Amino acid sequence: MGKPAGKKNKEVVSKPNNVNAKQSKGSDRTSKAFDEDTAVFINMSQELKEEGNKLFQKRDHEGAMLKYEKALKLLPRSHIDVAYLRSNMAACYMQMGLGEYPRAINECNLALEVAPKYSKALLKRARCYEALNRLDLAMRDVNHVLSIEPNNLTALEIADSVKKGL
Repeated sequence: MGKPAGKKNKEVVSKPNNVNAKQSKGSDRTSKAFDEDTAVFINMSQELKEEGNKLFQKRDHEGAMLKYEKALKLLPRSHIDVAYLRSNMAACYMQMGLGEYPRAINECNLALEVAPKYSKALLKRARCYEALNRLDLAMRDVNHVLSIEPNNLTALEIADSVKKGL
């Protein structure tokens, strides 16, 4: 039993390049399989997002939220669709009424962790802050959007509205 193990050790020591080549091919296969699996999950997530969007259009905000939550679970944490889904969830909370605005703000915060310059999330959060009479925070978000997109009409509208409240 000891001799075959010894022979293998000699082969490995005498041909380190072959071993490394085999390892890199193996890791390529692993990463390729990982990429394929990830792509499948991303596609499934996009289908769930579309289903959620249809439910949102039908004003089934709770149903839409469930689809968005399922879609989120299929994505890598830093995937850009995480920001879009979180923003959609914020929109659902906003449609549910003023009492849900703090949850909408939280969803916008989570979206902005993934995409800090995502103007839709910034503007939704600004609208929530404005409705909750946190005009300073609303103005901060609007100014952030205007620094990125100076001609953003929604940002300009919110800015006018907030200035009237100040």
